Amino acid sequence: MLCSKEHKTHSTIYYDDIIINEEDNKKEINKLKGYINKINKNINEIIKILNKVKDNMNIYFNIYNNIINKYDIKNINYEILYNINEFNKYNNIIIKIINEIINDNNINNKFTNILNIYNKMNNKNNENNKINYYNDNEYNNKINYKFGNDPNNLKYKYDITSTNCYYGCNDIFEIFISYLDNKEYIISPNINNYNLDIFTLLDNKIIKSLKGHKNNIYTVRHFINNHDNNEYLISADDNKIVIIWDIINNYNIKYQINTKYNKAIYSCLLVFPHNNNDNYIITSTESTSNDNDKSSTKIYSLNNGNFIKYINNTNNFDIRYLLSWNNKKNNKYYIIQLSYEKIIINNLLEDELYSELINQSESYHFSGFIYNVDNNDYLCSSSRNGYINIWDLYNKNIFKVINTYNCYLYHIIQWNNKYIIVADCENKCFKIINLENEIIKDIKKQLTNYIVCIKKIYHPKYGESLLSAACDKTIKLWSIN
Repeated sequence: MLCSKEHKTHSTIYYDDIIINEEDNKKEINKLKGYINKINKNINEIIKILNKVKDNMNIYFNIYNNIINKYDIKNINYEILYNINEFNKYNNIIIKIINEIINDNNINNKFTNILNIYNKMNNKNNENNKINYYNDNEYNNKINYKFGNDPNNLKYKYDITSTNCYYGCNDIFEIFISYLDNKEYIISPNINNYNLDIFTLLDNKIIKSLKGHKNNIYTVRHFINNHDNNEYLISADDNKIVIIWDIINNYNIKYQINTKYNKAIYSCLLVFPHNNNDNYIITSTESTSNDNDKSSTKIYSLNNGNFIKYINNTNNFDIRYLLSWNNKKNNKYYIIQLSYEKIIINNLLEDELYSELINQSESYHFSGFIYNVDNNDYLCSSSRNGYINIWDLYNKNIFKVINTYNCYLYHIIQWNNKYIIVADCENKCFKIINLENEIIKDIKKQLTNYIVCIKKIYHPKYGESLLSAACDKTIKLWSIN
């Protein structure tokens, strides 16, 4: 522990009974630097290993629960044997590293004190350089981290891959951090077939192609159930088929659901209520006023794949985008449906219309996200006529309107509490908007076609980054570093 008492005289520093004279002890300082580098390297290795062990222990915990509850035992497979071997290997490495440190005679209590003083002298504060993605002990999801850098400094890096990008699709590709290995991946429809290709973001290598769709894929999204650490992809195609992919079980198809819509599926999502034993699949389409369907939005069970119910009040509306919202004040879950005319918020399971959000200056809602400021939840939505609306979800009214002036806005994301970024399809760019002064900057370089989808990610090499998809079927990487 660092002592509280410090005195400086010229180049000599006194800490109780420890004296460091920088002029007379340069060799000792250099030796300390070597020890520091060695310890830091070992600590970093231990941290990586412990993270891997943590992931494996979560898998064991899930399997243990399955056995105890005599539930879903069929999901236990030979992968556990691999994980046990991995665990033993990493455990042995940790023991070896710790023993090396303990048995090093040069590392003792006095050296530890000197090390602390040396770090303070050089203002070494490693904690400030680390990014903490954890929030309330939930899964380490780097995508949801609020970035600290100014997005106006984003620069084009390179084209990552091609994709089947269609005019009007908000989630034509997805980026996600897998819970299994904490690595960054992109999943995108293959332009030559109807597969979903999964790339590693670091080196753009395809690690897997998911086969199951028979027609053009319009949307793909990634979801994590924080209650049991299960991880899924959900995708939908022009045949009105929705597929749930179980990432934990080698991306196997969990369900393949024929929604029997007469028109394309615009959006879909998964909801995991913490106060309910069931989990849910939500799908939406265009107006069903002339169809047999009672509503544009349907709910299915994620536990068995069966249809549960329609969501009321949506049969005459094109539901372009779906979000789920946990109202912390009443502990209820709601489905937010962005349609051309208005935003409709319904209770997930009860026949309750929570609110219909309407602003006279705006129509054609295309995309949105929910964020929290000072314990209040807001919905930020984009529109086809250039307006960005920020809605107060608890007070059920408009909080702020930003006019980008006659732009065709599609997918919108939150960079942090100060900036939002939105795809401007009409002007073939994406816009960076400062929420404090409403200054808008267009990023057009390297963009030659209609931009419809943008995503943010903490790139393993470049850090805070953005990906954009356009109708020229390219996905481009933009980074600050």
